[in-house]
Amino acid sequence: MLAVFGPTATGKSALAHAVAVELAGEVIVADPFQRYRGLEIAADGPCAADRAQVRYHAVGDLDLSEDSSAGTFAALAHAVIDEVAGSGGVPIVAGGTGLYVRAALTDMAMRPAPPAQVREWAEALSTDTVAAMEELEARDPAAAAAIDGANPRRMARALERAAIGEPADGGGDIWSTPFRRPAVVVGITRPREVIHGLIASRVRREIDEGLVAELEAALDRPDLARGPGQVIGMREVAAMRSGEMDPLALEEALNIRTRRLARMQDTWMRKMAPDVMIDLGDGPATDGVARVVAEWRRARGGVG
Repeated sequence: MLAVFGPTATGKSALAHAVAVELAGEVIVADPFQRYRGLEIAADGPCAADRAQVRYHAVGDLDLSEDSSAGTFAALAHAVIDEVAGSGGVPIVAGGTGLYVRAALTDMAMRPAPPAQVREWAEALSTDTVAAMEELEARDPAAAAAIDGANPRRMARALERAAIGEPADGGGDIWSTPFRRPAVVVGITRPREVIHGLIASRVRREIDEGLVAELEAALDRPDLARGPGQVIGMREVAAMRSGEMDPLALEEALNIRTRRLARMQDTWMRKMAPDVMIDLGDGPATDGVARVVAEWRRARGGVG
């Protein structure tokens, strides 16, 4: 297998696509938001032309009324990987969600769902970021120190684990579980100022493509699940609709949240200890194709 991981906007998706073309591979997208039909702009999913050229999996397979989980994603990813590898193809796991990347590559034990009353308590409390952080600090100071307190979804999950006495890292299983199949893990990075510029360009493009209308349509769904409701932009568009945010402040708010996400993803990537790190500098993502293909072929003993 190949896995291409890196912070948002670094070009990992474009690189994975180009490598898939070179190796006749198929891409398993490790991003919960790209699974949702109706979030194509917000999640920056593969365009129709890309999907016509390369086969993608775990993209657009869920309705906005459904929730994605690492466990359900793992089952889907494992089945696809085994099918692609079994037919002689190259499975390429690509994304910026570290837990989903690890879930695709390993058989790590997935946490069972907490009791319904615990989940309801955690999700209700997470809407008040100050109160939620105070509760988490009291129950699990280490988890509180490591979490993005502005992310209600992550906060709710951390509160659930703290409430049932489960370590924030799941006892280390997330890092220690071996891969299901031999894999080359590639980490993608760029200088921070370059990433910030790419994020700003992407945010501007998404707004121009109709991001606000897409998210308003999702917010109008009475059955909108909590999972898709956490995509970057949903909270800001809801605040605009209620008059709590000036529409002129939207672009910078999205930039700030996306830069914060990129920093968290970079931390995940470093913990994952990729086999290969590629700094793309300020060049196109395709600059990394030859290196990735060479590393994959080297790992296969020069075969392929």
